[in-house]
Amino acid sequence: MRTVSWSRVLAAAGAALTAWAAIDSLLGGGSASGAAGAAQFLLLWGLPFAFAAVFLGWYAMRGGRKDVRDAARHGCLGGFLAGGGVFLLFFASPLFLPWDTLSGAVAGFLYAPMAAVIGLSIGVAITTMRKRRP
Repeated sequence: MRTVSWSRVLAAAGAALTAWAAIDSLLGGGSASGAAGAAQFLLLWGLPFAFAAVFLGWYAMRGGRKDVRDAARHGCLGGFLAGGGVFLLFFASPLFLPWDTLSGAVAGFLYAPMAAVIGLSIGVAITTMRKRRP
């Protein structure tokens, strides 16, 4: 039971940090810069941080329940598999695509957070739908 309370405290701290990163990317990099790739940066970097802040805040508030812990566990597994898979795919892409190694690594860091958000959403949604089925 102590592990659950510590995980909720850590989730609250993580929610605060990721919310700060999301707000910073919105105010400092996304909309304020006026650069050509600002909208893409906001979508691929700021949005995943905002989503992570909401997820961690949700877990910090509701993580005492078993169904929430199960949904969070499956969501984190889905996020890890999707984000990690996309990162590894882009990281290894110079082996079969005609671009240099640095381009593959940069693309991996650019697209993996959004893939992790999608995997997290799918994992939580599937677990939640399984619990509601009669």
